[in-house]
Amino acid sequence: MKKFLIQTISAAALVLFISSAASAQLSLGVQGGLAKSDVEDSKTIVGGGVNLRVFASPQFAIGVAGKLYADGSDYTLAGQTFETKGRLTPITGTLDYYFLDGPVRPYLGGDAGVYLSSYKAELNNRTVFESKTRSNFGAAPRLGVVFAFGNVGLQIEGIYHFVFGNQDHSGNTGSANNIDFESTSKFGGVNVGLIFGLGGK
Repeated sequence: MKKFLIQTISAAALVLFISSAASAQLSLGVQGGLAKSDVEDSKTIVGGGVNLRVFASPQFAIGVAGKLYADGSDYTLAGQTFETKGRLTPITGTLDYYFLDGPVRPYLGGDAGVYLSSYKAELNNRTVFESKTRSNFGAAPRLGVVFAFGNVGLQIEGIYHFVFGNQDHSGNTGSANNIDFESTSKFGGVNVGLIFGLGGK
């Protein structure tokens, strides 16, 4: 499922970019940020990512994005060190609508796609457990502002992720019919980044 979703998103983006390149503005974005689950006492984790967008007009962009969030903990007892590491990688399609076309551009956006997750544990730097990569469908509304400096933009946004479970409780979604919209993990965050090739004036 994860390979199919990645291939589908990539193929759609390629077709879009090729068909739009003659008249649209291509852009590359890089981001870093913080995220925190809605689970009580959860840790704040760090993440970052890249995105490619086509500005079909100065106010509307469509694209693809990849992010990575990482978390870990260390425990030392009787001279033994136990470490846990987790990774969450959303690979999504993106839509953004900019309310203004000028030096300050507030916008509303959304992501949807596959969320890949994995986990491993180490004892004294030796792996004692490593999970298989799981895939789940997820979506994330975003609200932010871009400060435009010519063709480069400084971006600040808030994002809230919804990661849906699988109805058959398997490690992979498999198909749209297997998405369990009633079983949802949620986490919010703040991203800061740069956009190179900003559409508009």
